[in-house]
Amino acid sequence: KLQFLYFIGGSQARSFFRTMASRSRDFSKVLEAIDSLIPKTSAKPLGPSPAQMSNADAMAFGMKKLGITEKQLKELNVIHIAGTKGKGSTASMCESILRHHGLKTAMFTSPHLISVTERVRINGMPVSEETFATHFWSVWDKLREDESSEMEEVPKTTFFRFMTLVALHCFTHEDIDVAVIEVGMGGRLDATNSIPAPVVCGITHIGLDHVEVLGNTLSLIAAEKAGICKKDIPCLIAPGQHPEAQEQLVTSATKAGAPHVTCPSFSEYSGDAKVGLEGVHQLDNASLAVGLCHTWLQLKKEGKSSIPSFPFTLTDAFKSGLAETRWDGRCQTIQVNDKLRVMIDGAHTDQSMKVAVNWFREKAAPEREKRLVFFCQQRDVEQLLSVFKDVSIFKKAHFTPLLSSKGSIHASNVVSSEALEWVQKQCDVWKAMVCNSNPQQPYTGAFG
Repeated sequence: KLQFLYFIGGSQARSFFRTMASRSRDFSKVLEAIDSLIPKTSAKPLGPSPAQMSNADAMAFGMKKLGITEKQLKELNVIHIAGTKGKGSTASMCESILRHHGLKTAMFTSPHLISVTERVRINGMPVSEETFATHFWSVWDKLREDESSEMEEVPKTTFFRFMTLVALHCFTHEDIDVAVIEVGMGGRLDATNSIPAPVVCGITHIGLDHVEVLGNTLSLIAAEKAGICKKDIPCLIAPGQHPEAQEQLVTSATKAGAPHVTCPSFSEYSGDAKVGLEGVHQLDNASLAVGLCHTWLQLKKEGKSSIPSFPFTLTDAFKSGLAETRWDGRCQTIQVNDKLRVMIDGAHTDQSMKVAVNWFREKAAPEREKRLVFFCQQRDVEQLLSVFKDVSIFKKAHFTPLLSSKGSIHASNVVSSEALEWVQKQCDVWKAMVCNSNPQQPYTGAFG
């Protein structure tokens, strides 16, 4: 979901917050309150408008209300990760590696697959619903204290900004050793960029996504992502970047005064390590994760003051951490029974789609019947489905609407006419683009 500024002000805000405060505080009410923070309209481009520029001020205001100090944020010993693709995978590998070094870890990622608690993790596991609710209501109540004129001038929060505050509130109460924080969107104006002094920053692959918000070139997007770079804070760049993105990332890091290095390819590390996440694309993410963890350990545990040299020999803790990383929904295989194997990936750019298709072709049993189930939100479906023009391995293709809603954290029980029209468009594109170019490829439109 795209997140952006959402305002609740004046008497309407006071009435709404009083109502929520008087209700039962179980987890179902948490979800109800979260729904109130999710906007019902489209995202706006980033830019110098007063509303967008107030993001940092609003986060500072929120942390002040919560009593979260700059000293506490620094003591989280943050690894901050931005990028277009692979942020969550890289974050999960970092968390696993450092946990295998005996550290108490915290991790904040987005989006979630099933439960909102997945966004806030301690030692690799989502916090319990009870723990999540405790921190959620603490943040909620603090933000509605002192209902003075000041509150009417400051935006309450957005969904993502609120989740960031909940995570930081939780982490500062958990006596953790390290927090791995994933950027929500962009970087420069992201809510997570309110963390003043991470130990190290990392930037994954840059691609064309959220172009209506971040810009329509790799250079513009890379500049937004590199907005997390800070003076004297090391920044590591994933290998395999597009030259245009690489040039901009180096330029932005240099301008920010951030010492930076591009990580080597994963094959250059010695130690015969295996990556638990499937797909060759995960090797670049693994290289960045290894580099981030190595840098963090050298700075925090060894007392070094600069980026260490790369590559190096991976120790058992690194190898175990990489091998045991799990991150659902990314090149994931589920064996339902002896006859059915489901292979899932959340690819939503043309580059990611190519990677997912290659992974499927490599891993799928050649003798088994193969079907494609495709569903996506409003994106360039022609561009996404063009990946299948030369792929004639599916006996049937099914297109189905999403039950998730941009305006709610809950799944919808009703498929709207707009959703059905969107699915029909996908079917039409498949028929015109894929079937016509490849007569062996069947056409099946399935609503349900």
